[in-house]
Amino acid sequence: MNPAIFANGALFQAAWFSCVLGGANKSNLWGLPVLALLALQSLRGAYTRQDVVWSGAALVMGLLLDTLWIQTGILVYDGWSVAPAWILTLWCALGLTMNHSMSFFARKPLLGGLLAGGSAPLSYLGGERLGAVVVPDPVQLVWVSLTWGLVFWMAFLLVRRTREFPASDAVAAPRS
Repeated sequence: MNPAIFANGALFQAAWFSCVLGGANKSNLWGLPVLALLALQSLRGAYTRQDVVWSGAALVMGLLLDTLWIQTGILVYDGWSVAPAWILTLWCALGLTMNHSMSFFARKPLLGGLLAGGSAPLSYLGGERLGAVVVPDPVQLVWVSLTWGLVFWMAFLLVRRTREFPASDAVAAPRS
């Protein structure tokens, strides 16, 4: 496995824990150092411009989706009526994985969407166990799951269209 891809995935996991634990402790800052490390890694890579776009798109998506889920009562972030900054930091970090540790799913976007949709409830329930969010009715997470599945399926399709994969990943042309 490519060490940079592994490092990107490990940094994202560190971002998840630092953001969620920060949120549980009423701090929006805990995830920023890890986000900075992900950004530095991006600056050293071949997809810096795309990473900035993905991170910004993820920020907007997180703001819209988590705010929607707050407004509909699916999620409760201790007194927040819009997505708190710590969850937006986490969404930015997620955007910085699209061309790196999550790039595998550009080759299999439906699989990526299904796995994202399946992991969404686990992510929020894990956040609840750590005290960062309240999920009043876990059955309602089905909406989060379906949304994540659709959003990430489309995102991985876009990564596939905008990213150049090595020739070894291309389908061989038929011989004449």
